[in-house]
Amino acid sequence: MRAIYFIFISLVFMSCRNSGGGEEVQAPTLGEETVQEEQNPKLQTYTSQKWYFSAEIPLGFEVFEGQLPGESPVINFYDSEIEKEPPFGIHNDASMAYITVLPQGFGVDAPGGPRKSLKDWEGNLPLSFNINKNDSYAYLLESGEPWAIGISFNSPPPGWNEYGTIYIFYEVNDFRAECFSSSTGEEITMDQCDSLGGDAMKFYGKVSEEKRSALNAILESLHFIDPNREREEIGNLIKPEVPERNATVTSPLHIEGRAKGTWFFEANAPVKLVTESGKVLAESYLEAQGDWMTKDWVPFSGQLEFKTKEKRGYLIFSRANASGKPEHDRMLRIPVVFN
Repeated sequence: MRAIYFIFISLVFMSCRNSGGGEEVQAPTLGEETVQEEQNPKLQTYTSQKWYFSAEIPLGFEVFEGQLPGESPVINFYDSEIEKEPPFGIHNDASMAYITVLPQGFGVDAPGGPRKSLKDWEGNLPLSFNINKNDSYAYLLESGEPWAIGISFNSPPPGWNEYGTIYIFYEVNDFRAECFSSSTGEEITMDQCDSLGGDAMKFYGKVSEEKRSALNAILESLHFIDPNREREEIGNLIKPEVPERNATVTSPLHIEGRAKGTWFFEANAPVKLVTESGKVLAESYLEAQGDWMTKDWVPFSGQLEFKTKEKRGYLIFSRANASGKPEHDRMLRIPVVFN
């Protein structure tokens, strides 16, 4: 099957376009999804009770709920400047900025071109849930910059099947693609390119920083909902005390604070230090200082050793989640400055 350079699916079954700028929000088309404006007029909160997830949508982005051909459910968060109409699936058109949520998957297709598993990729996504890094991929420009990301899960979110995925497509300026024949090594046209047959695709351009920041903000806010319990505020679960936000830190970095006993598993909880660009500098575990099998507050401590020439980064606290279910994941990011 030949890889197609531009694939756009124009068959629209149902849509929900929301301006994000204070206009009246249409009734949800699937009957179980809602979009509500926050007090911050630049954000809307989108919640799907059918697929059990929620995210904050910034001004200038819209929401589509519907189906792809084959009756595959899809939710798009997309740049309102895109001239084409949703639904947006999986393709190689790097001129558009959007996120595609596929709770039931969508065949075996994936973006073409060079890629790395997120286990091997040195970048980091601002996620509040854990993923299967072996089966999740960064699709790369020749510069090494990701123009698309595909996310898979260790355990499906509530209501999703095992093929459920999320794709993020960043807008690329001055995008250019090349393809080289596996048999001759010579450049061929993109409509002749057969990546599954071994032809080599190369992509060039520069990702829009503005669109990347907007999509990453959606990703950072995106979280899954446990249908059996109410989601607690993160401040009611963990309270780091050392270091404070934006503190200047040196190695070894000493960490102290308090967390509810439910934050731990077998008296431990993960913690890691990353650079502002996402490179992991160190990761280890916090240790509960006392009986962790309680719903009350428990003091914790930990230590990380690191080396970096970068100026800023994040200390990321993760809830211990033995179940692996994303609706049980919680994360807290504390900005820090490196000395």
